[in-house]
Amino acid sequence: MNDTLSRIKAEAQRRQAAAARGKDSAQELAQRRQAAAAPLFKAFADVEGSFVRIDVLKEIWPDDYLRRPDRARGLVAGVLGGERYPCGLTLHIPGGQASYAVELTWDGKILYVSSRQTRTAQPQSWQFDRPEPWLDAFYHTMATLLEL
Repeated sequence: MNDTLSRIKAEAQRRQAAAARGKDSAQELAQRRQAAAAPLFKAFADVEGSFVRIDVLKEIWPDDYLRRPDRARGLVAGVLGGERYPCGLTLHIPGGQASYAVELTWDGKILYVSSRQTRTAQPQSWQFDRPEPWLDAFYHTMATLLEL
């Protein structure tokens, strides 16, 4: 094999190795986010079968609230991070949506983020270094939505 072909082959192998390392790294980061979000999913699993207050359903879906699910799992607008590595939830709330997610900073530090987006006001976002205040915000939101 001549020198040019050897160099091309070596470069191709380096690229393949770098792509494999990048894929492993992205998967590890997604797994860290998923593990950090586990308390949120456990808390939601505890209440997903609970009834949503009728007045809340009327505010969220005024025209067809009778056709909507009346349990907490019906409030889920989306699972953040995808099905394979979920790292948060987006919920329907009166006037908009609330999200609870785990993010990673550029240096690998875990951030617990909650946000609220309404149709009439600017989005609001809160970041926490620890999961407890983040979960407290989730509990507060659920307490306003559920029939307890």
